[in-house]
Amino acid sequence: MARVPANPPVEGRVAALDGGFWLVAAMAGVCALLLGLSLLRVVLAPAAGVAAPSPSPSSSAGDLPSTPSSFLLADIRPAPALALTDQDAAPFVLDDLRGTPTFVFFGYTHCPDVCPATVATIGDAMTAAGVPTRAIFVTIDPARDTVAWLKEYLRYVPAGFIGLTGSDAAIATTAAAWGVRYAREETDLPDRYGMSHTADVFLVDAAGQLRARFPFGTSAAAMAATVTAVVVNPVAAASPTPATPAASGSAPGSGSAPGSASAGPSPTTSLGVTVVSSSVWSGPAGPVILTLSAAGVRLDSLTMHPMVQLLGPDGGAVGSPVAATAVQPPGVAHTSWVAQLPIPSAGSWRIAVTAAIGGRDAAGDAPINALDPGTTPAIGRPAPTVHTPTLDDVGGVARAITTDPAPDLRLSQHSTTDALAAHQPFVLVIDSTRFRVSPACGRAIVLARYLLDRWPAVDFIHLEPYRYDVITDTAVLQGTLDAPTLTDPTAGWGIGGAPWGARSMPWIFVVDGAGIVRAKYEGVIGSDDVDVIVSLIEQGG
Repeated sequence: MARVPANPPVEGRVAALDGGFWLVAAMAGVCALLLGLSLLRVVLAPAAGVAAPSPSPSSSAGDLPSTPSSFLLADIRPAPALALTDQDAAPFVLDDLRGTPTFVFFGYTHCPDVCPATVATIGDAMTAAGVPTRAIFVTIDPARDTVAWLKEYLRYVPAGFIGLTGSDAAIATTAAAWGVRYAREETDLPDRYGMSHTADVFLVDAAGQLRARFPFGTSAAAMAATVTAVVVNPVAAASPTPATPAASGSAPGSGSAPGSASAGPSPTTSLGVTVVSSSVWSGPAGPVILTLSAAGVRLDSLTMHPMVQLLGPDGGAVGSPVAATAVQPPGVAHTSWVAQLPIPSAGSWRIAVTAAIGGRDAAGDAPINALDPGTTPAIGRPAPTVHTPTLDDVGGVARAITTDPAPDLRLSQHSTTDALAAHQPFVLVIDSTRFRVSPACGRAIVLARYLLDRWPAVDFIHLEPYRYDVITDTAVLQGTLDAPTLTDPTAGWGIGGAPWGARSMPWIFVVDGAGIVRAKYEGVIGSDDVDVIVSLIEQGG
């Protein structure tokens, strides 16, 4: 067998969309699932122009600290209606589960991977939550997911699930109310179609209010921590609000405008604050990305300058308020605001936001959770000068520096040292397609492919995190998935130190033309994070 050393150390090279969901697209391919059915293979990919900000962390339950504040919705309101038929052919309404926190997931039983993985994660979260919880599986494929079939399916999923089905019209109306999109994907095989659909999980509290939304790939630990946060910090039941028009495609509490973006909100003193940032870090001033709303309508004024004040656990002000900068990336209809906040230590904090809307003062607040950066480069400090390997370094043999089976070679053209020497902004993506140590592995590479076409003046650079050998064209890991060996460049970026460890993947670092780290993200990451920060750098912010 031919052994080719992969991702070799390089010596002597030192130099300084708008939207709220990930779409699960059905792809051709057949595999066996429950009772021997042949099904389409489903893979995760962002829909064109839309990708959701996705919180961190995403590693296996118990591996990493959780960040419930990243998932909590600022705009708390009664959960949309669920009035369907359960697996026992009995009528079901969501109020039947009042008094118990409940997960809600829309999927279909013939899904070969995304839905089973999500159901299993929800089951683990219910176990880890430490309080009684329930879960609802709403089918988006009622033609096949009959009452009898759902009852059989639930025999194979964790305890505590309720399955719901109904007519095509009832399912469509229900999904629209929850901001869930789905579509049938035909194949050449009769009756063996797949479904593309929103793969988020929702959390409804004991009072029947929609409190959190988890993107696909969120860990059971993070879900369980969010349940705990909701139970420990209940809020008074909100009054019913008018239903969001189904045509908007917005999820309640997602921060998207429920109607026309041009129709401004009525004057109000209540400001809805949603934290978009997947990862917020303790230490020097770092970006906290926000969206704002009033009267249920997202605010998009580029001339509004909100002030953001960090609040401690006792509600007192910490430091001075900072002005948030409005950012609207090219081709994006909505505005985000970026506040550069220094946060003294890791843990739970709040932010208070004030702004002038229609001649009146408005105020709102939101929880945030600051992460411990550990040994990773501090935001606002120079990027490491370690050389990341390129195709030229390995004689053009792509498999020596990436485990992606169909790599985008543009991600391996330049090193971080090349970008630093050229004073070129860059986004470093540390991720592995083959060696998946977390559910999020591989997603950062997909994100980079999407964004590099949007930002031609920015270098997008992929770094494979783990050492491996190539044996007969197959990447073989050095070490094990439980204890992988980091490459030298990965270690040079501070990955592997406490509290994160070598299995915390993926990582993304955004560095400006002056070589300063402007943002960093660990775990599940949405395009809004990087898109907004790159746009801020491009506009000189």
